[in-house]
Amino acid sequence: MPKTAQEWKDLLGLDELPDPEFLANLNALEGVDVVEGGGVPDEQWVAMPPGEIAAAVVLGSAGAAFKAIRAAQGLTVRQAADAWGVSPGRVSQVEAEDANLYMSTVAETARRMGYRAKLVLEPLNGGPRYEAELPHV
Repeated sequence: MPKTAQEWKDLLGLDELPDPEFLANLNALEGVDVVEGGGVPDEQWVAMPPGEIAAAVVLGSAGAAFKAIRAAQGLTVRQAADAWGVSPGRVSQVEAEDANLYMSTVAETARRMGYRAKLVLEPLNGGPRYEAELPHV
């Protein structure tokens, strides 16, 4: 039975209700194991903790990804700011859906959150995929 937006908000500690697309992704991924590098394995369907579901969802922006990670870690904006040594305003800036972030900001923010950032270039019309780790400063 799919969860409601309110149930996911409460379960993941989100600041607001997930939008319809995010809600559909959360419900689709509940109980699905994710393979390294993202994606769902073809034959392996294993229960997945709710905190990992948010991280497995492909989000529309870097800001949305940072917000999902913070929510999965159970931190408010103020708690995240204290833990990562930045201002609450800076946390809000990097979490904005329309944030236009420098790659160095993405890498440093990810590092503060306990992640490493990668740049992935996927071809639109076939060809090889390129991936590079973003060094933090």
